[in-house]
Amino acid sequence: MILESLHKIKQAETEAKKKTQEAGEEAKQLIEGAKKESEKLLAEKMREAQRQAEKIREDAGDMARKECQSLAAEWNKETEELRKEGQRNMEKAKDFILRSLLG
Repeated sequence: MILESLHKIKQAETEAKKKTQEAGEEAKQLIEGAKKESEKLLAEKMREAQRQAEKIREDAGDMARKECQSLAAEWNKETEELRKEGQRNMEKAKDFILRSLLG
């Protein structure tokens, strides 16, 4: 009976070691799985951040182009107005010179 009890204890110890090893292996697999999942998630978040940064850059470029076009249109309008004003002043200057010469 004592021998049988010792045998059962030895068997329980062996099973406990086996279960501990299995639990350790399962923990390692879970850790590896979690590590791979976190790397995958990090890579996806990096790609998403890259896409957002690219979108922001493109939007900023579009805004800058629109602003440049607006400024160029305004500059062209003001230049044309100055040219017309210069033409009017030239006509006045011609008239003034002719009147001065003719007396």
